[in-house]
Amino acid sequence: MIDCVLRGYLKGDLEAMFRLDEVCFTSQFRFTREMMRHSAEAAVARVVVAEKDKDLVGFCIAHVEQENMGYVVTLDVDPAYRRNGVAHLLMKCLEAECRDAGCLSMWLHVYTDNSAAIRFYERMGYRFLHIDKDFYGEGSDAMVYIRALNSA
Repeated sequence: MIDCVLRGYLKGDLEAMFRLDEVCFTSQFRFTREMMRHSAEAAVARVVVAEKDKDLVGFCIAHVEQENMGYVVTLDVDPAYRRNGVAHLLMKCLEAECRDAGCLSMWLHVYTDNSAAIRFYERMGYRFLHIDKDFYGEGSDAMVYIRALNSA
């Protein structure tokens, strides 16, 4: 497991987060700079940033929804730091923040062809609910997953 520091979002993180999102996702799935800012700085946002030697190596964003649910907006980890526990640490911290904000569960969308992400979320205890047709655009479906937060 990699030794990294987890912390909250700072406005100065926006550019590094945007650049990392460009590395992590193809154009179909990327955030614009404005979408990233809006997602990270929304009043309902919970953001966890992972740093290694002062460099941003990963982050995740969730929004706390009215139904006492947290929605995972995005999870990005620098490819050089993947498979070292960074995503796991980010998600556990994000889940704890959402639980502290009153969320009883977390949910998310994952592209049906993203088998690595699907395996990751299933290992994290997320369970498949249904397919959301054309969620990412025509012909690009998403799988919807949920996880109860009453068990850490």
